[in-house]
Amino acid sequence: MAKTQVAVEITETSVRAVEMTTGRTPTLVAGGEVPLPPGAAKDSEILDRDAVAVALQRLWADAKLSRRDVVLGVGNRRILVREHSTQLTNPAQIRQALPFEVQDRLPVPVDQAVLDFVPTAQDDRGVHGLLVAAVAEHMEELVGALEQAKLRATSIDLTAFGLARALATLSAPGETGLLLGIGEHTTHIVIATGGIPRFVRVVPIDVVPPAEDEDEDADAAERAPQELAMVGAAAPVATSAGAAAPVSRLALRRDRSPASAVDPAASAPPSAPPTLHPAVQAALIDLVGRLRGTVTFYRDRPEAVPIDRTWVTGPYADHPRLLEAVGRVTGTTVTPVTATDLVAPSRALALSPTSAQRLAGTVALLLGPSR
Repeated sequence: MAKTQVAVEITETSVRAVEMTTGRTPTLVAGGEVPLPPGAAKDSEILDRDAVAVALQRLWADAKLSRRDVVLGVGNRRILVREHSTQLTNPAQIRQALPFEVQDRLPVPVDQAVLDFVPTAQDDRGVHGLLVAAVAEHMEELVGALEQAKLRATSIDLTAFGLARALATLSAPGETGLLLGIGEHTTHIVIATGGIPRFVRVVPIDVVPPAEDEDEDADAAERAPQELAMVGAAAPVATSAGAAAPVSRLALRRDRSPASAVDPAASAPPSAPPTLHPAVQAALIDLVGRLRGTVTFYRDRPEAVPIDRTWVTGPYADHPRLLEAVGRVTGTTVTPVTATDLVAPSRALALSPTSAQRLAGTVALLLGPSR
């Protein structure tokens, strides 16, 4: 039987996991997701360990996951990711000196934090890379929930670094890619070359409809504007050739008319974008605006390398209006990516399109060298 590895994520609304074979041509053999009851977790922090452990046990049974040693993916708004440079070059010395070098930049005392440093470049000034800092108590709660479900975390990985490795799988050699990893409550913007992250931003934004009854949802939808611009008309963006171009208004449209009242001859073509909840539309508009600010900030850096291509994962990653808006911001082609685009599934595994979208980031945790 082929050796496998498992990655798991505990989000605010669910627990999700995937299992895939190792080797030069990995195969996705199992995967799934189980919802969490309200209040069990908040932004990947455990509030009800019993509820999370029960959900994990159900996930292992339902998805038929065979291994209990796992890679735990984390990536919430309370995990600090910042650029850091040091004159030290020896990896052991860098890690030993890290608490003293960064203690003034941490939101908590250094003895209450878990620190990591990922080198990305080295020159005559020293080693440059990304500092990762998390609250130790939060990491212990996540590991504790796994242990209660009789699982063992062999390593903890930042979701953004998994997405950077996914870019190495998606991009051609030498290409620099941007991956927009949309989560229900936290989105990652990752720019990487050859799997090495050049820039990471964690964006706290909710892209799920509010928990309201259907009548309230319908009333809110009727009050929402019929056309919501996702990109401002006045803001220029760089085209793929590098020139500035004006951006036309891009809308996420809704059609609330009953089907019986629609003239078939005048109805929207089959490729018309699906209806979105007004709150989701507003969140995606906000997300595109933040992406624009991030790309502008990145491009203004003296060491910035041009972005060649863009990919989008997660909920609504295949919405054509969103893809068009992201393309206008980045000036590149944009492609939606699912879990099965990253790793081919076995014949016995059948993931729904929604599951394949939501599990892409979990699969990315297992890409790269065997973990």
